[in-house]
Amino acid sequence: FGPGIADLMRGVDRYGSLLKAAESMHMAYSKAWKIIHKVEESLGFQLIFRQVGRGCGSTITAEGRKFLEAYDSFIAEISSATQESFQKNFAEFIEMSRNIHKINEAKNK
Repeated sequence: FGPGIADLMRGVDRYGSLLKAAESMHMAYSKAWKIIHKVEESLGFQLIFRQVGRGCGSTITAEGRKFLEAYDSFIAEISSATQESFQKNFAEFIEMSRNIHKINEAKNK
């Protein structure tokens, strides 16, 4: 599971259709279906409910929505932790860069 599958699920939520979600991502429907099916098989539950019949549409299942929300929360936490770690480990270089910019601005006045 990753950003591509999450975006595909968001597209299904937005358009009510796996076909339209795939098209919005410039992806073949067959590829989108295979990706979703493979992830569902790995997870052991259905992410998307596909109604039978042409043009009937798709919706995200309750389990799929919960999983997507957990994924989004996970990504937000990772992003925050990464930013904190960067600030901590590169603080000296960030400060050096700021000082260089201040000196260059003063020269250009």
